[in-house]
Amino acid sequence: MLRFRCVRLFTSPFDAPFIQSFKPQTSLIRAQMGPYSTTSSSAHHSPKLVFRQLFEKESSTYTYLLADASHPQKPALLIDPVDKTADRDLALVKELGLKLIYAINTHVHADHVTGSGLIKKKFPDVKSIISKASTAKADLFVEPGDKIYFGDIFLEVRATPGHTLGCVTYVTGDGPNQPQPRMAFTGDALLIRGCGRTDFQGGSSDKLYDSVHSQIFTLPKDTLVYPAHDYKGFTVSTVGEEMLYNPRLSKDKETFKIIMQNLNLSYPKMMDHAVPANMASIAAEYGTFQPPPQPVVGFPQPVPPPGALEPSEYYARGYQSVPGYAVDERGDVREPRLPCCGIGLGWFLFITGFFLAAIPWYVAAFILLCTRSIDHREKAGYVTCTIAAVLATIAIIFGLTRI
Repeated sequence: MLRFRCVRLFTSPFDAPFIQSFKPQTSLIRAQMGPYSTTSSSAHHSPKLVFRQLFEKESSTYTYLLADASHPQKPALLIDPVDKTADRDLALVKELGLKLIYAINTHVHADHVTGSGLIKKKFPDVKSIISKASTAKADLFVEPGDKIYFGDIFLEVRATPGHTLGCVTYVTGDGPNQPQPRMAFTGDALLIRGCGRTDFQGGSSDKLYDSVHSQIFTLPKDTLVYPAHDYKGFTVSTVGEEMLYNPRLSKDKETFKIIMQNLNLSYPKMMDHAVPANMASIAAEYGTFQPPPQPVVGFPQPVPPPGALEPSEYYARGYQSVPGYAVDERGDVREPRLPCCGIGLGWFLFITGFFLAAIPWYVAAFILLCTRSIDHREKAGYVTCTIAAVLATIAIIFGLTRI
């Protein structure tokens, strides 16, 4: 069984480890990223995994810290770091005495800016990794079948497109010297009792269904599922659980496609900032991704309806809103009952004016002229009284003239 250990460790300088590429129907080929050897005293016993699940509350994003505690250099990596919590993550790495070598993304995120660039800015030796299919810019690119080594532990790369074109799932290795049970870091492809949306960034419900069923649901049922997000307080699931209880992906493909077509989700409030930043950020600010030579294909920017100044304002708090109108999240808004048995003071003065020699009409006219804020429901009564007061005045003047 997998044990989670919190230990004080110490580091020593070393060169960057490597990604091991797997080519179908051929032997394993190591694509050396640097002169790094995994041969050590730890080769005679199982590596000990240091694992931490970290949370960024604004975007409900999980960041994962993994390290090989049994290796002399204590190499570590971060999966899906967030810019706003990068300092926290780096502080934890330092506290645990680990050597951070990789900052990995499962895909190009639309709800937050990756922390890879800020991490590289502070630690230039850290390599950023993303899938080649994402068309984003990073130090290293991975493809299906590649193996990312950190010490004697490795992550296997599995392509799981559908939420975006370049989504991948990172799975811990299979073998006696690898942590058990296996762990799958699924990004937005598979969430706990859900999945990522498929209506932008080159998404496809058809591809998502096929990739999850062929690349994740084929793993052992006790494989731990660690998603990139959760909005209900869940932290971990298993492949077996999701195969049985996932309300979307446990259905047949046609039913799944209908479900995804009818989600009617709002425009992501961070998309206009996060996607360009994650695809082509300014190196001085983020340090990880460089501007692409041409506009990115497959990442359309939805246009807000007329009346909306900016997408972030149009979708305030995830709700549709138009400038000048506030979104009240407390529930139904009920206006207070009008005075005078509900008819309002204006109409009350108008009625009593017939019995009190038009005096109430003049009172209402004075209120209308001297008061700036009047309940919109009362204005009709006050205006009517004012008109009645004018007519009464005319009648009095003509009456006196005749006398």
